[in-house]
Amino acid sequence: MTVQTEIAAETFDLTLTRVLNAPRALVFEMWSNADHKSQWWRPKAFTLIDSAENFQPGGDWMSVMEAPSGSQYRMEGRYEEIIENERIVFTHHWVKDGARGPQTLITVTFADDPEGTRLTFTQALIDNEGDRNNQQNGWNEFLDMLTSELAANS
Repeated sequence: MTVQTEIAAETFDLTLTRVLNAPRALVFEMWSNADHKSQWWRPKAFTLIDSAENFQPGGDWMSVMEAPSGSQYRMEGRYEEIIENERIVFTHHWVKDGARGPQTLITVTFADDPEGTRLTFTQALIDNEGDRNNQQNGWNEFLDMLTSELAANS
Protein backbone atom coordinates (compact mmCIF):
# COMPACT_ATOMS: atom_id res chain seq x y z
CA MET A 1 0.00 0.00 0.00
CA THR A 2 1.28 3.48 -0.93
CA VAL A 3 0.52 6.39 1.32
CA GLN A 4 0.87 9.87 -0.11
CA THR A 5 0.89 12.87 2.12
CA GLU A 6 0.50 16.39 0.87
CA ILE A 7 1.48 19.21 3.10
CA ALA A 8 -0.12 22.48 2.16
CA ALA A 9 2.40 25.23 1.72
CA GLU A 10 2.01 28.11 4.14
CA THR A 11 -0.01 30.82 2.52
CA PHE A 12 0.35 34.51 2.99
CA ASP A 13 -3.09 35.66 1.86
CA LEU A 14 -4.25 39.11 2.85
CA THR A 15 -7.85 39.99 3.67
CA LEU A 16 -9.04 43.50 4.46
CA THR A 17 -12.63 44.40 5.29
CA ARG A 18 -14.15 47.86 5.39
CA VAL A 19 -17.69 49.03 5.98
CA LEU A 20 -18.15 52.09 3.81
CA ASN A 21 -20.86 54.68 4.36
CA ALA A 22 -22.12 54.56 0.77
CA PRO A 23 -24.52 52.46 -1.31
CA ARG A 24 -23.10 49.32 -2.88
CA ALA A 25 -23.71 50.57 -6.45
CA LEU A 26 -21.61 53.69 -5.77
CA VAL A 27 -18.77 51.71 -4.18
CA PHE A 28 -18.74 49.35 -7.18
CA GLU A 29 -18.75 52.33 -9.55
CA MET A 30 -15.68 53.74 -7.80
CA TRP A 31 -13.86 50.52 -8.77
CA SER A 32 -15.34 50.13 -12.26
CA ASN A 33 -15.29 53.71 -13.58
CA ALA A 34 -11.78 54.79 -14.64
CA ASP A 35 -12.48 58.48 -13.92
CA HIS A 36 -13.52 57.71 -10.34
CA LYS A 37 -10.75 55.17 -9.85
CA SER A 38 -8.09 57.65 -10.94
CA GLN A 39 -9.00 59.81 -7.93
CA TRP A 40 -8.21 57.20 -5.28
CA TRP A 41 -6.21 54.29 -6.79
CA ARG A 42 -2.96 54.97 -4.90
CA PRO A 43 -1.47 55.36 -1.44
CA LYS A 44 -2.08 58.75 0.16
CA ALA A 45 1.30 60.40 -0.49
CA PHE A 46 1.61 59.03 -4.05
CA THR A 47 0.48 60.48 -7.37
CA LEU A 48 -1.17 58.37 -10.05
CA ILE A 49 0.71 59.40 -13.21
CA ASP A 50 -0.62 56.90 -15.74
CA SER A 51 -3.36 54.30 -15.95
CA ALA A 52 -5.33 52.27 -18.46
CA GLU A 53 -8.47 50.22 -17.92
CA ASN A 54 -10.33 47.68 -20.00
CA PHE A 55 -12.93 46.87 -17.37
CA GLN A 56 -14.39 43.61 -18.65
CA PRO A 57 -13.56 39.94 -18.11
CA GLY A 58 -10.27 39.29 -19.93
CA GLY A 59 -9.49 43.01 -20.06
CA ASP A 60 -6.09 44.31 -19.02
CA TRP A 61 -5.37 47.12 -16.58
CA MET A 62 -2.24 48.98 -15.53
CA SER A 63 -1.25 51.94 -13.41
CA VAL A 64 1.92 53.83 -12.62
CA MET A 65 2.27 55.63 -9.30
CA GLU A 66 4.94 58.07 -8.24
CA ALA A 67 6.21 58.30 -4.66
CA PRO A 68 7.17 61.63 -3.10
CA SER A 69 10.81 60.57 -3.66
CA GLY A 70 10.18 60.47 -7.41
CA SER A 71 10.38 56.66 -7.60
CA GLN A 72 7.80 55.17 -9.93
CA TYR A 73 5.90 51.93 -9.39
CA ARG A 74 4.04 50.12 -12.16
CA MET A 75 1.43 47.44 -11.54
CA GLU A 76 -0.58 45.49 -14.08
CA GLY A 77 -3.08 42.70 -14.33
CA ARG A 78 -6.12 41.27 -16.02
CA TYR A 79 -9.76 41.19 -14.99
CA GLU A 80 -10.85 37.59 -14.53
CA GLU A 81 -14.42 37.99 -13.30
CA ILE A 82 -16.80 40.91 -12.89
CA ILE A 83 -20.27 40.64 -11.38
CA GLU A 84 -21.81 44.09 -11.18
CA ASN A 85 -22.23 45.38 -7.63
CA GLU A 86 -21.04 42.03 -6.21
CA ARG A 87 -17.50 40.97 -7.13
CA ILE A 88 -14.38 41.88 -9.08
CA VAL A 89 -11.56 39.35 -9.51
CA PHE A 90 -8.29 40.41 -11.11
CA THR A 91 -4.66 39.45 -11.31
CA HIS A 92 -1.97 41.79 -10.02
CA HIS A 93 1.78 41.99 -10.43
CA TRP A 94 4.44 44.63 -10.08
CA VAL A 95 6.61 45.48 -13.08
CA LYS A 96 10.20 46.56 -12.47
CA ASP A 97 12.65 47.34 -15.27
CA GLY A 98 10.22 45.74 -17.73
CA ALA A 99 10.11 42.42 -15.83
CA ARG A 100 6.91 41.19 -14.23
CA GLY A 101 7.07 40.12 -10.62
CA PRO A 102 5.08 37.25 -9.10
CA GLN A 103 1.38 37.31 -9.90
CA THR A 104 -1.23 37.49 -7.17
CA LEU A 105 -5.00 37.18 -7.39
CA ILE A 106 -7.26 39.85 -5.91
CA THR A 107 -10.95 39.40 -5.15
CA VAL A 108 -13.06 42.35 -4.07
CA THR A 109 -16.61 41.68 -2.89
CA PHE A 110 -19.38 44.17 -2.19
CA ALA A 111 -22.26 43.37 0.17
CA ASP A 112 -25.04 45.38 1.75
CA ASP A 113 -24.45 46.37 5.36
CA PRO A 114 -26.71 48.32 7.75
CA GLU A 115 -24.10 51.11 7.63
CA GLY A 116 -23.69 51.05 3.83
CA THR A 117 -21.45 48.59 2.00
CA ARG A 118 -19.19 45.87 3.35
CA LEU A 119 -16.15 45.66 1.06
CA THR A 120 -13.90 42.62 1.44
CA PHE A 121 -10.54 42.71 -0.32
CA THR A 122 -8.54 39.47 -0.55
CA GLN A 123 -5.14 39.11 -2.18
CA ALA A 124 -4.04 35.50 -2.62
CA LEU A 125 -0.82 33.86 -3.80
CA ILE A 126 1.51 36.31 -2.04
CA ASP A 127 4.99 34.79 -1.84
CA ASN A 128 6.04 35.62 1.70
CA GLU A 129 5.18 37.38 4.93
CA GLY A 130 7.25 40.49 4.12
CA ASP A 131 5.46 40.98 0.80
CA ARG A 132 2.10 40.44 2.51
CA ASN A 133 2.91 43.09 5.12
CA ASN A 134 3.99 45.57 2.42
CA GLN A 135 0.83 44.84 0.44
CA GLN A 136 -1.30 45.27 3.58
CA ASN A 137 0.15 48.72 4.24
CA GLY A 138 -0.31 49.83 0.63
CA TRP A 139 -3.82 48.48 0.14
CA ASN A 140 -4.99 49.97 3.45
CA GLU A 141 -3.88 53.36 2.14
CA PHE A 142 -5.72 52.71 -1.15
CA LEU A 143 -8.86 51.94 0.84
CA ASP A 144 -8.37 55.06 2.96
CA MET A 145 -8.25 57.05 -0.28
CA LEU A 146 -11.41 55.27 -1.49
CA THR A 147 -13.17 56.17 1.76
CA SER A 148 -12.25 59.85 1.30
CA GLU A 149 -13.35 59.81 -2.33
CA LEU A 150 -16.70 58.24 -1.40
CA ALA A 151 -17.27 60.97 1.17
CA ALA A 152 -16.60 63.57 -1.52
CA ASN A 153 -19.05 61.88 -3.93
CA SER A 154 -21.92 61.12 -1.53
